[in-house]
Amino acid sequence: MSCTAILRQSGGSIILSIPKAIASTLAVEAGSVVELMVEGRTLTVSPARRTLSDRLAASPATPAAWSRDETWLEDEPTGRELL
Repeated sequence: MSCTAILRQSGGSIILSIPKAIASTLAVEAGSVVELMVEGRTLTVSPARRTLSDRLAASPATPAAWSRDETWLEDEPTGRELL
């Protein structure tokens, strides 16, 4: 997949907007950390590899802070489930 984009100025930085289709393909969103690599005149953007310690540091410390969907626990059977 390829497309063109227009670079914008913001303060002392140059901003590159990534179209939603490409962001979805890369599995990135606003706030994601990406790695930029330059080879010659080619810029490559890829999701940054995070270490286990980085992932653990970013996760909630207590189970109470985990976002869980437990509404299914109160659902009634809908078919021929064995109970």
